[in-house]
This record gives sequence, structure tokens and C-alpha cells, in this order.
Amino acid sequence: MLEIINARDLSLPVSARDWLLQLSGPTVVEVPGRDTGQWRAVSTLVHGNEPSGFLAAFDFLRSRTVPATNLALVISSVRAARHPPLFMHRQMPGEYDLNRRFGRPPGHDSVSELASRIADYLCTRRPRQLVDLHNTSGQGPAFGVAVSDRQAVKQLVSLFTPRMILTRLIVGSLMEQNFGCPVATIECGAAGDEAAHRLACEGLSRFAQAADLEALGSPDLAVYYHPVRVTVRPGISLDYGACACEDVDITLDSEIEAFNSRITIAGSRLGWLHRELGECLQARDEQGRDIIETLFQHQAGELIARRHLQLFMATRRDDIALADCLFYAIETGLP
Repeated sequence: MLEIINARDLSLPVSARDWLLQLSGPTVVEVPGRDTGQWRAVSTLVHGNEPSGFLAAFDFLRSRTVPATNLALVISSVRAARHPPLFMHRQMPGEYDLNRRFGRPPGHDSVSELASRIADYLCTRRPRQLVDLHNTSGQGPAFGVAVSDRQAVKQLVSLFTPRMILTRLIVGSLMEQNFGCPVATIECGAAGDEAAHRLACEGLSRFAQAADLEALGSPDLAVYYHPVRVTVRPGISLDYGACACEDVDITLDSEIEAFNSRITIAGSRLGWLHRELGECLQARDEQGRDIIETLFQHQAGELIARRHLQLFMATRRDDIALADCLFYAIETGLP
């Protein structure tokens, strides 16, 4: 269920694609470090359509670089990543999202069992730091996500990106688990963006090779607080366009991903609704309250922002938007 390989015994093919096809399933590659008494850990491919972390792990292993400490490279959703077409499926069709199953009792399904095994493995290695590498669901800048804003976590995030979201939302992610060390998720940018792959490669190299992470990282970040998860209610249909689609409940602006890169000013239109706002959408804050009517309004058929907002993870992938969330929203000031 979770194969563990020593990097010294690993024979890599020429391409990351070929390596993915060779893997037997979820895999941990353990890389011996200069300091063999300590561990750092990197999680990759929790979602099968988010390849940047996997590509970074492949490049690091190909380089045969000796890390500062022992390094565990966890490669999770191998089946989903290679389910045709390659790197297109967040999870296997009909199965749970792995990053919504951590912290749950291992059930009778293989995804919950894998989440439990990964967590158990990490607990046995007791890493000093843990980074979970992802790609954003849509085009947009890279950012980190963490459940703590203490200095050690901010320094960890700053190895990859100057932006961080502090969240108290509980969704069942790896990042939420207590491994007794600083933990951060890094959203490297869009899956098809070469800049996202470079960010993952360069950040992983810094993370693995630095003798003193606290000296290398900088806590000088832009930190965003109190994200709200905006989701589509069950049974609601969704499409994208430059105007309202007549046969769906919600039409999001076809340029919705551009909202990830700028502040959404109060009064801005994000799309169109053919039903009442509360019938279509909900927005859960960190206390579990639905505050959709506080953040948005339905006016003359349009979905309008009531507040100045910064959106994250807005996507044009309707399967992700419907199964997970439309986007995360954070109240902010004017630019």
C-alpha cells in the first residue's frame, strides 16, 4: 500500500513520465542525508493532477544531491496521476479526494487507508519540517497555506513564496495534522505552468540542502487571514461564459481565474445566477457559519461582490469547482 525505497537502490529512467509509469503505487523515497539523525519530509502528488512536486522530486533524485538531513519524498496519488490522460485526475473516478481523508479513522476504502498509512509513516520518521507541494486549481500566483503563523512556519513558506494564508478551516488535509513540527502546504501555481515547476524544484532544493533552514528562510511574508471556502450546493449546475448560460444555475465569468491575481473590488461581477444566492452557493467561515450573504449579493441576475475580496484557487475546471470548491475568499482592503 505504501512502498518505501532507499534512494541508493533507485534506478531512475530518463523522464519523470516514465518513472511515474514504473511506480507500483504510492511510494516513499528515502534519501540519506549528511546528518543521518534527522529527517525532513516532502509530500508530492496528493492530487494526481498537480505534478509540480513530483517533477521537483524527480529532478532532485536525478541530481544525486546529498541533502542536509535524511529526506523523505512521499509520492501519493500515483494511480490518479497516470489514469489517462496523464496528470488530469485529482483522484481516481468514484474515489475520495485523498486530501480530505487525513485525520479520519481508516475506513474500508483504499483512500482513507492510504491517508492513515502516510500519516503513520511520517509519525515514525518524526520530521523536523514537512512541506506538502501542490498546484493551484487555476491560473494564479503561488502561495503557502498553514494552520500556524509562528515564525518557523513562515520561514518554511518563504523558501518557496512570499505569500501565505493562515487558515483554521478543517477539510481533512495533510497540512492540518499534528506531526510535532512546522508544516506548510505550498501551492506552486498552475499545473501546466513551467514557472510552477521551477518554483517547486528550486524551493525543494533549498529546503533539502540548507544546513540551517531558519537562517535561510525569511519570515517577511504577506499573510492573509480568515479564508472562507465558497462551495456550490448539491444539485446545482455550473458553466463558464461571457454572459449568463440559459440552461445552468451558475455561470462564472470565463475570466474567473484572473481574479486570483488581483483584488476583487466591492461591486465587481463574478458571474450570473438563475436561482437565489443561498440556493446556489454557501461560504463557510472558520466557525462553520454560512456567510455567503455577507460577501456576495444577487443583483439583477448577477453574482456581485459585496466586500473587497482576494480570491484564491478560482478555476475553470468545473469538475473541481463542483466537487471541491469554487474558490477561497478573504476580505481585504483596497489595493
